[in-house]
Amino acid sequence: GESETAMPWDFNNEFECSKLAVYFEVHCTEGDGAVIHPECVEKLKDQGATMRFYESSRALKGDEGPEMATVARCLERKHLHKQRKAWKKKHRSLWAKPAPCPVVRVHPAATLHDILTDKRMVVPNFLVTFMMFPEEHPAHRAFLKERNCLGVLEPK
Repeated sequence: GESETAMPWDFNNEFECSKLAVYFEVHCTEGDGAVIHPECVEKLKDQGATMRFYESSRALKGDEGPEMATVARCLERKHLHKQRKAWKKKHRSLWAKPAPCPVVRVHPAATLHDILTDKRMVVPNFLVTFMMFPEEHPAHRAFLKERNCLGVLEPK
C-alpha cells in the first residue's frame, strides 16, 4: 500500500525529505602540525597534498601496476605508524579518542553549491558526506547530545 516504504529499514516511513534533519561534519584540527588520531580524516592542506593523495589512491587500487601498489602500501603503513606513534606520545594510548567533530545543520532549501562552498565543509576522500535523521527519532536526540551543532547553513 501507500503507507509502506520501499526501504526495508525504514519501518515507520520516517525517512521523508520533509521530516529529515541533515548535517555535515566540520572536520577541524588544532592547527598545522596537530596530532591526528589514525582513525580520523586528515585534512589535505593544499593542491599538492591533494594530488599526492589522489595518486597514492590510484596506486593502492593497482592502477599503476602491482609494484607501485606495493610501494604505495608501504608508504601508507609508514605514515599510519607515524600517526599512531605521535598520538600515543601525546595521549598515551590509541584508546584515547578525540571528541566527536562538531556539525552544521543544513537548511532544507540550501543547495549542494551552498554546502560545498561553506568554509567549514571538508570533503573527506572526495566523498561528500551527510548525516540524516528523522526529526523526531530518538537517534536524532542522542546525536545532538553527543555532537556540538554550530548552527544552520542557510541558503544563499
